[in-house]
Amino acid sequence: MGTNSLSEKPVGFLIFRLFFIIFLSIGLILGGTILLLYNMESKDHRFKLELEEQAALELQVGAIAHNFAAIISDILYLSRQNELLALIDGEASGSTKSISKEYLEFSRFKGVYDQIRYLDEKGMEIVRVDYNDGQPSIVEDDKLQFKGERYYFKDSIRLKAQEVFVSPLDLNIEKGKIEHPLKPMIRFGIPVFNNNGQKRGVVLLNYLGNQMLESIKKAAKISAGNIMLVNSNGHWLYSPDPKDEWGFLIKDRIDKTFLARFPKAWKHISGSQQTQFNTGNGLFTSATIYPFLEGLKSSSGSSDAFGDSQTYLPAKEYYWKIISHVPVNVLKSSANDLIRNLSFLVTFLVIFIAVLSWFLAQAIVKRKSHQLELFRSANFDQLTGLPNRSLFFERVEQTLKQSHRNKRNFALLFLDLDGFKIVNDTLGHDGGDALLKKVAKKLQSCVRESDTAARFGGDEFAIVLTNIVSQHDAGLVAEKIIKNLSSPFTIKGKELQIGVSIGISIFPENGETIDRLLQNADNAMYKVKKKGKNHFQFAINNE
Repeated sequence: MGTNSLSEKPVGFLIFRLFFIIFLSIGLILGGTILLLYNMESKDHRFKLELEEQAALELQVGAIAHNFAAIISDILYLSRQNELLALIDGEASGSTKSISKEYLEFSRFKGVYDQIRYLDEKGMEIVRVDYNDGQPSIVEDDKLQFKGERYYFKDSIRLKAQEVFVSPLDLNIEKGKIEHPLKPMIRFGIPVFNNNGQKRGVVLLNYLGNQMLESIKKAAKISAGNIMLVNSNGHWLYSPDPKDEWGFLIKDRIDKTFLARFPKAWKHISGSQQTQFNTGNGLFTSATIYPFLEGLKSSSGSSDAFGDSQTYLPAKEYYWKIISHVPVNVLKSSANDLIRNLSFLVTFLVIFIAVLSWFLAQAIVKRKSHQLELFRSANFDQLTGLPNRSLFFERVEQTLKQSHRNKRNFALLFLDLDGFKIVNDTLGHDGGDALLKKVAKKLQSCVRESDTAARFGGDEFAIVLTNIVSQHDAGLVAEKIIKNLSSPFTIKGKELQIGVSIGISIFPENGETIDRLLQNADNAMYKVKKKGKNHFQFAINNE
């Protein structure tokens, strides 16, 4: 009896113990799998979120730069308008009526200018067209106003020929008071001269700032974060809460600044061109926007309707900060959603989904890495990291189409290093390769981000300078390149010096096709080689 009793007890006990061991083992494995998947997915989700916020800001920065370039092109065109030049030169064909008609059609076609005006040298409006929310009209003579005391006229009339004044983004003022509903405005001004070189007035464009702010608002709708635009002092130009905006102009909002609300974040943002970081308030991403092209003139403006600008600012000293803020509750919500999704998957699929997800993630990463490597191999020089011939021709083709469409000039530079063979002969190919890498870095430092410097092979390079005003601009870049590359290089502990011969062709003067432009630049470069090297020369047509 006792033996039978003892033999029966271990049955249930062993079942329970085996169940507990299996359950605990699976629980430990499942717990580890959940933790692993959570960490992986959390990092991946955060990485994607960060990339998406950066991409959203980069898109806005590019869009704003494109819009401002178009406005500058518009005002330069209007300043050389035939009807206007005829009027200020006193020709019989010149009349305010003909200018008004041109301005009216221009306003209707563009749809972004609240006012288009020509003022005489004293500040009296001679012609003005108001947009009127999509119903542009010519302002009658008896309603034209004197604007000689406004800062934007004073700042524009003092400029030289071809110089453009751009006001800060502020609010429109009518009859000495801020207009309601609020109308954000940027004013562009350029002086006009008659054939004798006498300054006869100013052309002014009032750009509707809401055009730009609305694009930011649309971007905010598809972003996980709150997108904001602030000026260099931290005052909101665009905020998710409109009551925070324009504190530098509206007295009862003077204390509503990004700095006051997020002091730690502002310390990071104000000190960096672009940055991304986490604080106790969430994820912040920021980028700096320099809305004015090089050479434009700006000022601090004036909150007083008839006040003078306090300071005058070069392009690089006037900037905005575009900021994305993903609050903590949004980050936590995303994390909670991730946990629920992972728990659901683990509950129903357990180890199978964990293993599948692991191998799938590995496959995706490897595939993406392979695609990136293929792209780099196909488009970039492996030694210098510069674009190769293929990518260079692709970018020149894009520039050519844009220049045809917008009637702009661009320059193509063909470069050949002087004395490179001696370096290869004395220091070997390793020394030559080291020199080419340093040359590539110097070339990149000599051009703008919108330009492209590429390696054609060997010691030959090519550069496309987009949107130049004249060949003088290309000459300045060529001089800068020659100066930088003529400075001594230190390779393998030895100091050596090279030069560079540069040929330059200008679109459309020296050709309207890539082949023609490149051939003319190449011919010009060889002329430099024959004349003594380390210099540049412009192409001559019909060579």
